[in-house]
Amino acid sequence: MMKMKRSEAHPAPSDQTWVLSSLEPEQLVKAKKHPIPRRHLKGPALIILWALRLYLLFMMTVVGYQAWIAAR
Repeated sequence: MMKMKRSEAHPAPSDQTWVLSSLEPEQLVKAKKHPIPRRHLKGPALIILWALRLYLLFMMTVVGYQAWIAAR
């Protein structure tokens, strides 16, 4: 069995690909079905995401208005 160095927390991507390609279908499904926890954002990332949400709502309103005007 190959030992990992302390600095290598995860195997190299080529090793992961090799391992995933050698699994049977049931094992592959089980390996890919682990839940990924939600990330708690803070500061600038949270502000940017809220700004994008507001921009999206504004643009949806503009497009809806333009479609309504064009249909008249």
